[in-house]
Amino acid sequence: MKSTSPADNLHQTEALIEHLFKAPLHRTVLPNGLTLVHRPDFSSAVISVQVWVKTGSIHEGALTGSGVSHYLEHLLFKGTATREGASISRTVHAMGGHINAYTTFDRTVYYIDAPAHALDGAVELLADMVLNSTLPELEVARERDVILREIDMGLDDPDQQLSQLMFQTAFQKHPYREPVIGHRALYEQLTREELLAYYRARYVPNNMVVSIAGAVDAESTQQVVEQHFARAPRGRLAPVLQEPEPEQLAPRHQKISGEYNVVRGGLGFKVPNLSDPDAPHLDALAYALGGGESSLLWARLRNEQNLVHYIDCRNWNPGSRGLLWISYLCDPGKGAEVEAAIWECIGTIIATGVDDAVVDKARRQSLAAEINGRKTMSGQAARLGMGEVVVGDLHYSRRYLQRLQAITAADLQQAAARYLVQAGVSTVRLGPEEPEPCVAGSVPEFGAAAKFERVDLAGELPLLVQVDESLPLVHLRCVLLGGPMYEPALQRGISSLLAELLVKDTSKHSAAQIAERIEGIGGKMSASGGNNTINLSIEVLPESIDLAIDLLADALLCPAFVEATFETERDAQVAGLKEDDDDILEFGFRKLRERFFGVHPFGVGAAGRAKDLEALELESVREHYQQLVRRGNIVISACGDLDQQGLVEKLNQSLASKLGDQRFDKIAQPVFAAPTAVDGVEYMDREQAVVLQGFPDVGIVDDDFVVGEVLNELLSGMSSRLFERVRDEKGLAYYVGATRVLGLGTSMFVLYAGTHPDHAEAVIQEMHAELTRIAEGAVHADELTRCRTRLKAARVMGRQTIGSRAMHAAINWTYGLPIDDDADYAAKLDACDVSRLQRFVQERLNPQHRVQLVVRPPLAR
Repeated sequence: MKSTSPADNLHQTEALIEHLFKAPLHRTVLPNGLTLVHRPDFSSAVISVQVWVKTGSIHEGALTGSGVSHYLEHLLFKGTATREGASISRTVHAMGGHINAYTTFDRTVYYIDAPAHALDGAVELLADMVLNSTLPELEVARERDVILREIDMGLDDPDQQLSQLMFQTAFQKHPYREPVIGHRALYEQLTREELLAYYRARYVPNNMVVSIAGAVDAESTQQVVEQHFARAPRGRLAPVLQEPEPEQLAPRHQKISGEYNVVRGGLGFKVPNLSDPDAPHLDALAYALGGGESSLLWARLRNEQNLVHYIDCRNWNPGSRGLLWISYLCDPGKGAEVEAAIWECIGTIIATGVDDAVVDKARRQSLAAEINGRKTMSGQAARLGMGEVVVGDLHYSRRYLQRLQAITAADLQQAAARYLVQAGVSTVRLGPEEPEPCVAGSVPEFGAAAKFERVDLAGELPLLVQVDESLPLVHLRCVLLGGPMYEPALQRGISSLLAELLVKDTSKHSAAQIAERIEGIGGKMSASGGNNTINLSIEVLPESIDLAIDLLADALLCPAFVEATFETERDAQVAGLKEDDDDILEFGFRKLRERFFGVHPFGVGAAGRAKDLEALELESVREHYQQLVRRGNIVISACGDLDQQGLVEKLNQSLASKLGDQRFDKIAQPVFAAPTAVDGVEYMDREQAVVLQGFPDVGIVDDDFVVGEVLNELLSGMSSRLFERVRDEKGLAYYVGATRVLGLGTSMFVLYAGTHPDHAEAVIQEMHAELTRIAEGAVHADELTRCRTRLKAARVMGRQTIGSRAMHAAINWTYGLPIDDDADYAAKLDACDVSRLQRFVQERLNPQHRVQLVVRPPLAR
């Protein structure tokens, strides 16, 4: 691989920045004050239309802490002067799109991602919602109960609890200390009149930004936006006074103790906003501390000292003030030791600084993050909205990356000394009872992507290639059959553990060196295990493709399986299982899977079983590697800005010619007998309950697989009859939908809902009624049409990124399906009519084979 000098690297980075920001950006302010920002991109026939309303929980004035911004966001889906609430999601799904919204501290955003031809419909619908909503009294009452369930969900979510605890601790006066969703007591007092007054005051065009990215030109975009937004009058927008946050002069500590399996903790430090000259220094410092597996905290606390299962650092600074936040996950009893080790690491940086290589890596990671944020049209529109609304400068990202190039190691050292101080820290922890306290311490219009081309490498190793020059990125993916079907009965989870170890130590480089190499070039390398496969992925800038190939080849050919790394990753996987069990829905899914599949390999998920992993020995992982990593079980896909001939030559030289001759033995899928109907209950000390129902489902390669896809879509989403009835009409649950646990030979179809414990039985009755309706053939033609359109559009939108396309091609090859199967998929969708859905439900989702589980709080509390 050709070596490059620092000057060459700087020149290449500058060229990448120029390429990245070459696209024409259009900004227009309408006479009524509404701002339109637009970026054309014809690389995929997709658009994202987003309306950014400059109002969030920090703008609520006298209603601060009530959650009025979030409440209003929900209600804007409930109807306008010209359309009923149910027609909103139906209209979007009929155009093949996806609609959603979110509320944060400083904004509320409504967005539709859809095929490009739906521009007018998407803009018209969003304009109607934000300008003409009526907030019907009945819907205000119904949604009140729904959000109460959402508040309960937040109380049950350990990660949300930790986040809220951090903000309450770090901010004493600023509205950041109040939860965006609101405090229950204040939320319950909100009236429709207050909602209307807030809506009329804040939802005015001069307080909105419309951000659009995708396959539409500037002239058409402006015409459509003017047509639907220009008639709205400018509003009287009064400023909202916010109490400034006083300087923190002493460390603060807060802790929540309860029934948790692991400890979650964080240290937060106040930092200035994005426009401050120190902002790039703090971003680079966050990368150096916790930006990946080669970061200082990860290397020291996880790999060397084995104190944590996970640790990272982020610099959050969108508003007037922000937080540099170090978060970690560890075993009970280690919290204080972890925090002391974090302070020791910070002290080292302040005293001796960091290497120049750390700074260079931070630059590359920031550049890669900017590129990754542009993979989808939704990401591009969000980048535009963020620049206009939060920063006030559409070109901020470019200037920021250019400023980043001037950062030195001394800048990071000075930033650490100035901001990471004991007097300004807020330390929070959530976990089981512990004896010890917390301690301080213009772009070209790219055409549609080409089809994948199959190339046989040496020894008939298949390579699937798609050249896509729309972004300067290259993605390599390797997929192998694996997972529960290939795991010994008492070694569940070994495939996922193997996948993780493959991207760690090799005979040539240690795990730390590999992390340093990949993160030093702004790349990403990861691995994961699923129900049917394991996969490795590497994504880099084009200049680093040779290094990526070498890393992939080493992972497959010469993994070292170091005992210390094995123990660390095994313990982290066990901790992940325990962490999942803190979430009531994840806990319920695990228990349902065990009850439904029984002794079948799918009775345990891909992450495995804690007791199996804890008893696992390293030699078993080596044996599993030797079983799976063989010719006949390896496919590589590559997508992006690459030279195909050079790629083939390098892969042959580094990998294909060196792979052994042993062939893979594929395992026949075991016969699975449909379970007998059974109802079960599990108890968990949480506020909410979850209802889950599992039914026998077909495998991925079955002719009826697409029928299950249509059924899954029919039972999911805001326009589904089940959602409208359970959530909107009756307010029985905050979330309700369907999903599938997929296998090649057999699968499980799942209905689920989160509800109040008193409503569980009513939710079950509604699920049964909806399945009965479908089994009786009462599905309307427009419902089925929306499902087909939505699934077809999801194909396009789901494969905007080179990584998703590379994964799809490799997975399909592994399963024996066509690589480019869009046309075949569409034809199968069109062939799925009401009678096929009816038969599928009658045969598969029969109550005689239903396994039902309700997870609820203990009856006596």
